[in-house]
Amino acid sequence: MAKRPNPVEAVEAPVRYGEAEGGGCDQAGCENQEAFRCLYRDRRAVDCSWVACAEHLKVVGGRAYCLRHASIVEVLTMAVEQGTQVLPPDLDNRCASLVMWVARDLDEPVVERLVRWGDSGMSIINDPAIRYSRPDRLRQESGHWERVWALANRTGILLRVGLRVEDSRPETVILTGGATHLVSTIPPWIQRHLSGESGRASQSDLVERLAFQQQMLLALDNYVEKYGVTFPNLLVPTRV
Repeated sequence: MAKRPNPVEAVEAPVRYGEAEGGGCDQAGCENQEAFRCLYRDRRAVDCSWVACAEHLKVVGGRAYCLRHASIVEVLTMAVEQGTQVLPPDLDNRCASLVMWVARDLDEPVVERLVRWGDSGMSIINDPAIRYSRPDRLRQESGHWERVWALANRTGILLRVGLRVEDSRPETVILTGGATHLVSTIPPWIQRHLSGESGRASQSDLVERLAFQQQMLLALDNYVEKYGVTFPNLLVPTRV
């Protein structure tokens, strides 16, 4: 019997790094002198100036980016997989990455609530894509990046939960229930960054994030307790 040839093993393509730069890694405290420029280029064809070693760059799709822009590229890649083509945001636009990071913290507790609030006739929509809604020029509305969860039945959406950040307010996270803004606030870690405060211990940062998460979830709980799971256009308080 003829011997079957061994299957050809897939060869992983080498990671593409940006141009090598002198002066070492820009990451605070890093002494590695082998550093490369981030490969991110925004919609205006402006390149990121961050330089870092391989340890402080993140590879997305075989290309190395600084940590901030890697998260944005992940969002853009997800959008393409969902059939939406979005131009890379400006270098200093963190809206998409902020939505992604906050949504990661909220995903499990929000889904747990949807399971509890739903019944056998409802389905849960948990769309991991972070989508960009372009501004309506006639109404002069700001564009925004958004992550959505929902409860639905055969007639349509019963409860829509959105997490968004608007272009006009890139530091502010907005949680929506239907068309209602439940929370509109700047996360504490961004407030510290804006005020120029130095970094905190990791334990304090965790406490801040948990408190911020609970603020969001409490607002959602109160909304559903007041209105129930109802089509947004037919909201009627369940109690006085």
